[in-house]
Amino acid sequence: MDRSETTYHLDGGVGVLTLNRPEIRNALTGTKILHEIITTVETADASENVSVLVITGAGSAFSAGGNVKDMDSASGLFAGDTGAIAEGYRSTIQRLTSTMADTDLVTIAAVNGPAVGAGFDLALGCDLRIGSTNARFAHTFADLGILPGDGGAWILPRVVGWQRAAELAFTARMIGAEEAAAMDVLLEVVEPDQLMDRCAELASVIAAKPSHSIRLTKRLLRHARHMELPAFLDLTAAYQAIAHADPQHRIAVRSFLEALETRSGE
Repeated sequence: MDRSETTYHLDGGVGVLTLNRPEIRNALTGTKILHEIITTVETADASENVSVLVITGAGSAFSAGGNVKDMDSASGLFAGDTGAIAEGYRSTIQRLTSTMADTDLVTIAAVNGPAVGAGFDLALGCDLRIGSTNARFAHTFADLGILPGDGGAWILPRVVGWQRAAELAFTARMIGAEEAAAMDVLLEVVEPDQLMDRCAELASVIAAKPSHSIRLTKRLLRHARHMELPAFLDLTAAYQAIAHADPQHRIAVRSFLEALETRSGE
C-alpha cells in the first residue's frame, strides 16, 4: 500500500504502526493517517503472519483526533450541509471505529503522549493500552460544541463505566496517566523510554501463542458484549471445535506436556 503519513514494520508476528505527522500532533482528519490506519488493520487482519498490532504516535502526541483548523474553516470532513457532514463521518472516522471493533487482531495502544477526542477513542478501541507517564486523555468534543461523532460514546462507557464516561464526556476534562490507569483506560504506566519495549514484550508473549486460539478468543470476547449466555455457549462450543481441529492445537498440547515432563524431571 502507499504509505506517506504512517510507518509500519512487522517482526515475529507483531506489527507496529506509527502515526507519523508529529507537526500536527498526528491528527486523524485532514490527513491520510485515517485511511492508512484502516488499510493497515484490514491488511494485517487478513494475513496469517500477523497476530498483534501495536499502534503509537511519532513525536510528543499519540493523536490530537479531529483537525480543529478544518472545523474552523468548515473544510474537508466538516464541509457541506448537514447531510454531507453526516455521510462524511460515516465514510471516514466511523469506519475507523468499526474497523478497530471488528478486527480479530490483538491491538495494543502504546500511548506516548496526549490522546484527545477521536485520538482518545482510537486508543480506547484497542484491546490493551499501555501509556508513558506523558500520556494524557480527554474527550474534548463538548468543548468544541460537537459530540463524539466517531462512535466514542459507545466505546467510552464500555471501558470506564457509565458514570465516569458521563463525567469525562460532559466536562471534557483532561486526565493524566496515573488517573487513566486507575479508571482502566490504561493497563500500565511506564517511563517514556520504556514504552515501546514494554509493548513489544507484551505483544511477543501474545504472538507466541497459537494464532488461531488468540483470534477465536478475541472473537468470543467481542461477541460476549451483546449475546445472551445460551447463544454464547453454543458459539463457544463451535469455536472450540474449530480450535481442536487446527494442527496448532496438537503441537501446543505436545509442547505443554513436554514442558511438564522436563520440569518434573528437574
